[in-house]
Amino acid sequence: MAGIATKNSWLFLHRWFGIITAVFLLIAAITGSVLTFRASLDRWVNGDLFAYSGAAESRLDAIEAVARYETANPDVQVTVFPLNPPTDENIVIGVAPKPGTDDISEDEVFLDPSTGEAVGARSTAPGFSGRQIVPLILELHYNLLAGEAGRIFMGFIALGWLLSAFIGLYLTFPKKGPFLQNWWPAWTYSPKRSFARQMLDLHRSSALWLYIFLVILAFTSVTLNYFGEFWDPFASWIAPLEKSLFHLEAPFPAGMAPELTYADAYALAVQQAAADGIEWQPATMLYYPNWNLYGVTYSDNGILNYKHLGPIYHYFDGASGAYIHEVNPYTDSAGLVMMRIVYPLHSGEISGGLTVFFVFILGIATAEQCITGVWLWLKKRGPRIAAKKQRAAAPAA
Repeated sequence: MAGIATKNSWLFLHRWFGIITAVFLLIAAITGSVLTFRASLDRWVNGDLFAYSGAAESRLDAIEAVARYETANPDVQVTVFPLNPPTDENIVIGVAPKPGTDDISEDEVFLDPSTGEAVGARSTAPGFSGRQIVPLILELHYNLLAGEAGRIFMGFIALGWLLSAFIGLYLTFPKKGPFLQNWWPAWTYSPKRSFARQMLDLHRSSALWLYIFLVILAFTSVTLNYFGEFWDPFASWIAPLEKSLFHLEAPFPAGMAPELTYADAYALAVQQAAADGIEWQPATMLYYPNWNLYGVTYSDNGILNYKHLGPIYHYFDGASGAYIHEVNPYTDSAGLVMMRIVYPLHSGEISGGLTVFFVFILGIATAEQCITGVWLWLKKRGPRIAAKKQRAAAPAA
């Protein structure tokens, strides 16, 4: 009886963890599944911004197109752009106002690759227009559109999900042996059973078959929500980074304008990559005004992606061109590996398109478990209340 009482206590916790987190976890699950197709969704909704109908041979080099844009817009600093954009698309660049100039409302610009002229722009802040729908879904997934308070709250939801997963696994264990033989029914589903039993089987079996992957998804949700407060310092404590820069305060909070150009920084990056024996291709260029640093990312195919542990970064001083810093999770400490593996695992990008699609499936499965879990709670709530009232009335009778 002690074992049954213990299991009932864990069932109570599992039930209420599920009820408290269900609605918010359902939102996160659905939006997470949608976000696995965010690039395609954005291009579908905003095809007029992305599509380039000119001839491929008339395209400028991305650095040249950006240089022409900066010359025509001296008050604007380009902060990021791809080096190898698709040949049928405009060049998408991130922009910011130069120090001492007026703020700008649209921080993403689309350049005609044959002229470097802007053909469209938008804000990357969340909004209800088609231009901002993907940032809206991303913010809803991450913090319920509630800023820092929402991020912290969703971290608690993810923690509840993780704890509930451990309790749920324990609850599927058989009460007596032989263990594997008696545990197997929990893994099965049959459409021939009653609807209520199908809901229980679906809730339980889907969690068991996908258990390891769902736990990884839940754990990475916790670490992403509490990255600065917990995961980053924890990973650094476990294995301090060999090369660390961005843990320091930015030296130019008001921003700086570089003396070098992107072309200068690119030439330095090519030299440094050759010296370091990096065989990957340059993928994107960046500029951090509050550090006065140019950055170059390298990937396996010259397109920014987060396969394995993501891209390698090199940083160069925007004034002198000095090589300042490298972020390379493939040669640095295990601490940097711990930091960098979280996003590729959570997004599914760790092994490319197949694992991204699998994360889509995990999101659908999580939504299903929220729905079936609440349905089971409502189905059994009436009989539980009736039994409690009957037990309370028994001594008086």
